[in-house]
Amino acid sequence: MPNSSSTEIRNTTINEFNSNSHQLAHEIIAWVATVIAICGMFGNILGAVVLHRMQKTNSGVRLLKYLSLVDIILLVLSFVAFELPSLNRYVARTIHAIFDPFAYLFAMTLYTFEIYLTVLIAIQRCIAIALPFKSGSFLRVINKALRAIAVFTVAFNVPLWLAFWPRPYWNPDLNMQLFYSDPRRGFLGEYGFNVYIGPVLLVFRCVIPLILLLMSNIILVISRRRMKSVNRLSSDRGSVQLTVLVMAITTMSVVTHVVTAVDLFILKIVSHIAKAYLGKIASLLIIINSSTNFIFYYAFGNNFRRNFKSCFRSHD
Repeated sequence: MPNSSSTEIRNTTINEFNSNSHQLAHEIIAWVATVIAICGMFGNILGAVVLHRMQKTNSGVRLLKYLSLVDIILLVLSFVAFELPSLNRYVARTIHAIFDPFAYLFAMTLYTFEIYLTVLIAIQRCIAIALPFKSGSFLRVINKALRAIAVFTVAFNVPLWLAFWPRPYWNPDLNMQLFYSDPRRGFLGEYGFNVYIGPVLLVFRCVIPLILLLMSNIILVISRRRMKSVNRLSSDRGSVQLTVLVMAITTMSVVTHVVTAVDLFILKIVSHIAKAYLGKIASLLIIINSSTNFIFYYAFGNNFRRNFKSCFRSHD
């Protein structure tokens, strides 16, 4: 029978192996997210430029341009807040140490805005199909809706900012003053903050947007089939392509919200390792969701492809 010292050595070796394997897995996910984020930022910049040329008085295209601009910033913030710590490089850890407290808070705030902007895009497309001759008059309403979403986003994230407000400290390794997040629970107290980061976030950041996006997608699918049945596809091809584009964007958002909802729902009942992997997958999906817009624009929009090609065509 093995003695206690050999058993302790074997258990320590196993724990170190498991720790190294988990660290390697997180680093691989982080590198994958890095490549996707870089491609996504480049694609969103190109998409925003092309959509700016196309927008004119089309509120749907204008909203897609805003979404591309928001996703550029969100990709940078999400990369700094969630992926840099796992890259296991000195420069990455240094950048993360400098910017993480603010990057996390801004990322979560902007993510809330991006969620409801996607919902607004889906609702606008449904209204444009139901009332096609009045879609031009929605520009003023859309602007008011954007301001309302911005106000709601700031108000909704106030408890998060107060709970994790960065506090300064001196870092001797970097020889500079940095900031760290001190989870003080803010004005909600410990119980109130636990409710906020649990059921409240689950409802307002996942469940409500998910229901609205699913309902919008169902309406868009039904509307597209009706347009086929009355042979309107040839005369309304641009509208149909925009509808398919919005369906693709909202479907990707639905997948992201489902995983995020599962992550929040089982946050308190899973092990630390499972929680860490779920968090990495959820953050990776946020990056993928913010990086795929250009692919959808190019795949489902003939008008977008023409404008994109004209940007690089010689005009001699």
